[in-house]
Amino acid sequence: MTTSHVTGDRSSSLGGKIKRFLILKNPTGLRRLLAKSHFADIAEVMEILLTEEEALTCFQYLNIGQAAQVLTSLDEDLQQACLASLSGKMGGDILRLMPADDAVAILQDLDTAQSQKLLQEMPYDSDTRAIRDLMMEEPDTAAGIMSTDFIKVSQDQTTQKALELIRQAEEKDFVYYCYLVDESDHLQGVVSLKQLILVEDDAPLSQVVTTDVKSILTSYDQAFAANLFRKYYNLLAMPVVDEFNILKGIITLDDIIDVIEEETSEDLYRVSGIHLEEMDEKNLLTGSALNAVKARMPWLSITVVGHLFASFIIASYETTIQAAVIAVSFMPLLTGLAGNMGTQSDTIAVRGIAQGLITDDNIKEKLTREFRVAIITGGLFASFVAFFSLFVYRDMDLTLLLSAWIIISLITTSLTGILVPYCYQKFLKQDPAGVGGPFITTLSDILTFTLYLYILTIYLDHFRAA
Repeated sequence: MTTSHVTGDRSSSLGGKIKRFLILKNPTGLRRLLAKSHFADIAEVMEILLTEEEALTCFQYLNIGQAAQVLTSLDEDLQQACLASLSGKMGGDILRLMPADDAVAILQDLDTAQSQKLLQEMPYDSDTRAIRDLMMEEPDTAAGIMSTDFIKVSQDQTTQKALELIRQAEEKDFVYYCYLVDESDHLQGVVSLKQLILVEDDAPLSQVVTTDVKSILTSYDQAFAANLFRKYYNLLAMPVVDEFNILKGIITLDDIIDVIEEETSEDLYRVSGIHLEEMDEKNLLTGSALNAVKARMPWLSITVVGHLFASFIIASYETTIQAAVIAVSFMPLLTGLAGNMGTQSDTIAVRGIAQGLITDDNIKEKLTREFRVAIITGGLFASFVAFFSLFVYRDMDLTLLLSAWIIISLITTSLTGILVPYCYQKFLKQDPAGVGGPFITTLSDILTFTLYLYILTIYLDHFRAA
């Protein structure tokens, strides 16, 4: 038997077979092929190797269980297209087979009319009620990403009763932990599946329960919930409770991986000045060019406005520029170095704030450390530029000016890179990602153009063009 261990090879082979069955219009063969294929491979083929029309046809031949699994793995646009290709009842049946949090995530991406139509087609039972309840939660909070598919048992029960509940669980239920509650659903403890298997049958749950439960409040931001998982990294799930310690749901490790990926991607793009609020990551390359332009415009607009102002500053020093060509020729180096240093500090600060590593208690310590980093970095680059300047131009005053300015500008932009996101988060209570970058680069350019040219003007008699 030959086994393929490379996902890309396996998906490519599956894609070729699916295409052949589609061309031959062989639905029986296609159903059999899809039934024995893994849902993740099918989703990858549908997204990458098939046209949208082929993908929708392929989706029609999945059994309902596979359709639910595949749908959760598709990008937003293809999800919507697949649901639109189904009857409302079939779409509702597929959503009810999913974990409630996954179904809610899909429904929240649809327009209001389409999501309401799907909800109306679903029979009103515990599954639908769980979906409707989650739809009311804020999407970026712990309550918004939690799942209601978990096992809970009364604290007065035995291990045998807990195992019976686990045996009766649906496929979508998370069964690695069993949560103990009192008669009012207050969280009392947790027992792992391993503990239940290893103890004697019919032993009281009180003998194996862990009462020191790490839980998450429903109001917590999803990024903060992710940080809790980093702290308690050996947990596969954490319970979500309200302010009265009533168990509302759980957040699983795969949910947190999705959150971390989402938050990291958003921070990465925002630091680069790209805003993804109205589009997903994939659409930056494959979606509408107009939407891609909208995503890039905010930072670029700030840059244009800032540098228009800088151009007026440069124009006002026309005489200095003409008289000190050599000194002015170093300005791109100075602005580029300072801007990049500031952007690096801003990126580090944004990630530090997101991970809880930069707080009110240690901000002075972080600024002091960044000051030391800037001094050392500035000293190294200043030495290199000084050596180049002396070797090429043999001008000590120019060398001293360049060296001093490199150190001063790196200190300024480094500290600004820490302070801007910190203050933005502290006082405005907003995500600081993407705020400091355009501000810092534009500020460093304006400061360099203004102060550097001003100093050159003072020493104009010395700096003469050769």
